Amino acid sequence: MFDYHSAGIKIRPYDFWLDATRAVEFSFISHGHTDHLRNHQKVLATPATLRFFALRGKQRQTIALPFGQTLEWNELQIELFPAGHILGSAMIRIEHGGRSLLYTGDFKLRPSLTAEHIKIPQADILIMESTFGRPEYRIKSSWLQLVNELKEFIDDTFRRGQTPVVLAYSLGKGQEAMKILGDLGYPTRVHSSIWQMAEVYREFGAQFDRCALWHEVALPPGEVLLFPPHICNSPVFRKVARPRTVFLSGWANRASGFRFRADHMIALSDHADFDELQSLVKTVNPQQIYTTHGFDDFPHYLQELGFSAQSLDAEGKI
Repeated sequence: MFDYHSAGIKIRPYDFWLDATRAVEFSFISHGHTDHLRNHQKVLATPATLRFFALRGKQRQTIALPFGQTLEWNELQIELFPAGHILGSAMIRIEHGGRSLLYTGDFKLRPSLTAEHIKIPQADILIMESTFGRPEYRIKSSWLQLVNELKEFIDDTFRRGQTPVVLAYSLGKGQEAMKILGDLGYPTRVHSSIWQMAEVYREFGAQFDRCALWHEVALPPGEVLLFPPHICNSPVFRKVARPRTVFLSGWANRASGFRFRADHMIALSDHADFDELQSLVKTVNPQQIYTTHGFDDFPHYLQELGFSAQSLDAEGKI
């Protein structure tokens, strides 16, 4: 039903791709993160993802497919389902010739304040991301416990006379952090890269209380700064007086997560952890599983559960 190439996954026998990694004629885009955006001739995505694409890429021809609607293209029947990763993130289910295929893209089962909650359909073939596909990547704390950990960090930072700086990626985690911090009652200054993406969230109904754009000046006591981690070594960051940083990431349980040298880490993730990956598989209950974007040995754990599973290798062979 599909071929796997260096450019990604191509649905047979058509020129229709899933998250193609180079520019192609027609591709589905699962969500708005830049590693999934290419300047394809034609793009299929949710309305929210197309808005992010308009900000981050060069749009040509687009097809907006909202959740709950079906698209018939050639002999393919296509439907998008919420993936729970970020706003507008989608899994795609394709029916062709009496068989069905589900491609997840990045996904998360835990509920989110700013992304649609995941909806998992059944399919014969499952192609899934496996970012946290090893047992050590289990998030043992509940969402509420993680939020309380963030609150304790901020309150302790204020007591120390320092400025709490929450490090979160510009799209997805940043807006989730805006919502959490505002709902907790903290006045929050937001870096421009996060603020720009939040405007799209507002277009789709999100509300962010007590948040304002940071104008690159020192913060008064009692305010929190929300900042993207990849530029925390930039000159502009030096304008923050006595910063104390916390990085929100699913990598918090591993030493690799400390590459941004944060003072503290909290495992607030927008990816499924090891248990959630397995839970999705059990819900879909497919005949065949292919894994991608993660550890090559994850299929072995699925085989132990009784599923037929293998990874898609980099050489383009299934």
